Amino acid sequence: MRFKAPKPVLSRPVRVTSIQYHLRRVASFEAFSDQVEAFVDVGDDYDSDLIVFPELFTAQLISCLPKDTEPAASMREIATRFTEAYDALFMRLAKDYDRIIVAGSHPRFLDGKLMNVAGIFVPGHQPVLQPKLHLTPTERKTWKYEAGHELHVVETDFGRFAATICYDTQFPEIARVLAENGVQILCVPYLTDDRRGWNRVTVCARARAVENQIYVVTSGVVGSLPLITDLTAQYAQSGIYTPSDYFFPHDGIATEASVNTEMVAVADLDLALLDQAREGGSVLNHVDAARDGLHVKFDGRVRVHHLPWLTKAESTDTGNAIG
Repeated sequence: MRFKAPKPVLSRPVRVTSIQYHLRRVASFEAFSDQVEAFVDVGDDYDSDLIVFPELFTAQLISCLPKDTEPAASMREIATRFTEAYDALFMRLAKDYDRIIVAGSHPRFLDGKLMNVAGIFVPGHQPVLQPKLHLTPTERKTWKYEAGHELHVVETDFGRFAATICYDTQFPEIARVLAENGVQILCVPYLTDDRRGWNRVTVCARARAVENQIYVVTSGVVGSLPLITDLTAQYAQSGIYTPSDYFFPHDGIATEASVNTEMVAVADLDLALLDQAREGGSVLNHVDAARDGLHVKFDGRVRVHHLPWLTKAESTDTGNAIG
């Protein structure tokens, strides 16, 4: 026989909720906060281990600024005015609901530079801040962001996960570095304005799941902010994707949201199935990638955050190369 029956393993279940978030005008941070908490409450109702929001969904707060604010100035203004409140909100929600939240991304000053930064909130801890490494022309030229240069891995009681923002998922080396640092769930907050952009993100997210034998969770924005540059229309179909092998759904899709509809997508993922696939799948991408000699070198910093319930230090640097 070519294939052997898989060995019995202990299940390692994780329930993930992806928020497909509707961008709409709000009059205040409090109105934004209410909309956000309503979705965290839904994730809590589903007893989710991990809740994921989209990229730059806090751009909704631009509607609180004067109408004539230029695009680059608007991103700086919401970074200046709302970052402290954003952190306080998600730290409270993570603690009150006892959930891990990938709070999409938000404009933030790091080392004096404006960056597009994903906030990862674990109950009782300061946020883990993952900057976007690759910037689109709009981010560089219109919004005047600068790129980050480090990767963060969060270790939890169910395993390791990380976040890469939108365009970053189109660079396979990033996911490879993260997988070699133990990541088994990759969260991809994104914001795209048409089907082509959505397709780039989704096709690449699914490729990363196959290449590294990991789960990939995408979360996108729908709706619009009329007359606000590059936020006038959005396209999303958020999804939770798996490797393509016998252990998983035949099409590699754990679940998907409806197109351009505000809703949540929920899936139960079993990390033990990844272990089985990596050991005895019909293909062995994860193992073979380590053998092929085409090693990836990352000249930034990879930080692994160990949580106190594992009785380890808060974080460690693991170096900058794999292989």
